[in-house]
Amino acid sequence: MSMFIRILKWTGPLAGVGAMTLGLLHWFFHISFLELHMLFGVLVTLALLITGSVGVSTKGLRVLGAIAIVFALIVPVFGITQTRILVGDFHWLIRVAHLLIGAAAVSLTERISERYLQIKQKPLACKEAVQAS
Repeated sequence: MSMFIRILKWTGPLAGVGAMTLGLLHWFFHISFLELHMLFGVLVTLALLITGSVGVSTKGLRVLGAIAIVFALIVPVFGITQTRILVGDFHWLIRVAHLLIGAAAVSLTERISERYLQIKQKPLACKEAVQAS
């Protein structure tokens, strides 16, 4: 399971950087790769959902895991509906919110992954210390 979490720890941020780059290209330069941007967003959301599910089943991560699952349900809904929210001169506020929500999803994925790996390494360190003495 630790190897799987390590993969998710890298997949979420890499997909997040891809989504962020493509989103900013669309926003500032009107270069549109929206389908690829949405694919990266789905990967970020799946990484968040999976790490949240692992977190819920791990002692010490249950609250963060539950938050991640709820957040993983909110992220795609906001991403899909953002074009219809606050249309007009203030739509840039929604774009900034979309950017921040994506960054928060990546950050939460990394935080849960890192904490999970720390929790799972503690018992291994204790066993190695006992065997060495």
